[in-house]
Amino acid sequence: MMTKKWIALLAALTLLLGLACAGAEGSGGSLLDFFGPKETEAPAETEAVEQASPAEAESAAPRWPEGFSYDFSDRAYLLPINAESGVKASASGYTSATHYKDSTIEVTITTGSKYSCEYWVADITVQDPSQLRTMAAGAARNFAYNSEEDALSLAKKSNGIVAINGDFHTDNSRGGLGFVIRQGTLYLNNLDTPGRWNSRMADVLLIDEDGDFHVLHQPGSNEVPQLVGGKRILNAFTFGPILVENGELVRNYDGSESWMDMAEGILRQRICICQAGPLHYKVICCSGPSYGQPGMTLRDFAKVAAGENVQIAYNLDGGDSTMLYFRGDKINGNTGRNTLRKLHDIIYFASAEGKK
Repeated sequence: MMTKKWIALLAALTLLLGLACAGAEGSGGSLLDFFGPKETEAPAETEAVEQASPAEAESAAPRWPEGFSYDFSDRAYLLPINAESGVKASASGYTSATHYKDSTIEVTITTGSKYSCEYWVADITVQDPSQLRTMAAGAARNFAYNSEEDALSLAKKSNGIVAINGDFHTDNSRGGLGFVIRQGTLYLNNLDTPGRWNSRMADVLLIDEDGDFHVLHQPGSNEVPQLVGGKRILNAFTFGPILVENGELVRNYDGSESWMDMAEGILRQRICICQAGPLHYKVICCSGPSYGQPGMTLRDFAKVAAGENVQIAYNLDGGDSTMLYFRGDKINGNTGRNTLRKLHDIIYFASAEGKK
């Protein structure tokens, strides 16, 4: 006969065995699985690192080294890719008050009126991509400095046949935000800084080594590629918004009233740079309240640009920065009343006569 001690021990073993069976059954295993030793799992195979194709590598934007500069020595450009001015205009090239032509560039100026406001169009065809150039204010002509200069003085120093204001790239009130390449050199790569002046609200214009325009909608700093369509970048601007893309009017201006305060629905002076075809460009600007005219809203101005049969239209710094320079003077608005701001930089179209 078993003692009480043995009876209690047997009951405990029976209970333990029941629990073990239930656990094994619930886990889909056997009793041996539950009590037996666990087999060590084999380590997972290391996945192979997938190599990006050239196209993927181009679309995956690289880290931009500080002071990055392209080497264009393989290109036989008519003008050097540097801070030098263009060739002085030939006096005989001005065939009228609204037309210039030499063997490397042709410019025609026209005017119109829409939405009760006057506007101007400069139609420009050049022979070589190097003739679309940029120049910084200041004696050093260096885009790394926050220099300002009288707009007309800067335009005259460039020897540009046509000159316009740029993108206000060094404005300190915005913390030096943006993506800036000028004449093949990277000066600023700061698109991701959070805060009030968040430059992700800006669109970026890239001009490649063939003079073709490419636009990026509100990119971050790691979203700007070093090559676009396999081509290097001559100049890059941060402003916007994009008004026309692929020949179609852009209707969504998200961000247009953010860090740049583009006053989308307010009547203002405005200016944009456009590409109509290979080495064929247009600059469009409208008058504004400073000259006794209403100005245009951003949407109305975009409609004017779209009506000029351009493929891309990119908005630049407007208001009292708006300058369209031709034949040695500012031609938009009343030139007798100078409300033009000092500028940090200009974009200009130069002759290359005699450089062939």
